[in-house]
Amino acid sequence: MKTHWKKAFKSDYLSSSDIDERDLTLTIKHVKYQECLTQSGKKFCNVAYFTEPDIKPMILNVGNSKIVKGFAGNKTHLEDWNNIKVQIYVDPKIRFGNDIVEGLRIRSTQPKLQAELPKITDNNFADAVKFLKGGKSIEELKKYRSFDKIMEDKLTLEASL
Repeated sequence: MKTHWKKAFKSDYLSSSDIDERDLTLTIKHVKYQECLTQSGKKFCNVAYFTEPDIKPMILNVGNSKIVKGFAGNKTHLEDWNNIKVQIYVDPKIRFGNDIVEGLRIRSTQPKLQAELPKITDNNFADAVKFLKGGKSIEELKKYRSFDKIMEDKLTLEASL
């Protein structure tokens, strides 16, 4: 993996160097209005915090804030901007004063929420074992049913008998 030149300039906030040239689909846990130390100095900003682990918070500019507001049903209060799925990308042509720089943008089309898969229960356990005994893998079963590690071990054991 190559190293982005901005990695040398540590930031407490998500930046183009953190996601490089790939889109990143994240879930905004909540947004706060807080004081931030930016390249322009101290100022108050809308800051998005994410549910995914090890992802830095992201300062939302006006454009990104408007998109999140739309995803939140046009609710105008930050306290209502919770659990919102977004797709973030790097735009290489952001005007910052007289310069053209890289910046983070939120795509204007919201990613689809993944439907929760049905869980394996006592009622469908035998069907799941039959699926595995029919030559299918645990990974294939995960496409149709959700289960934890304990259930996975139980299924693997039962399918091997």
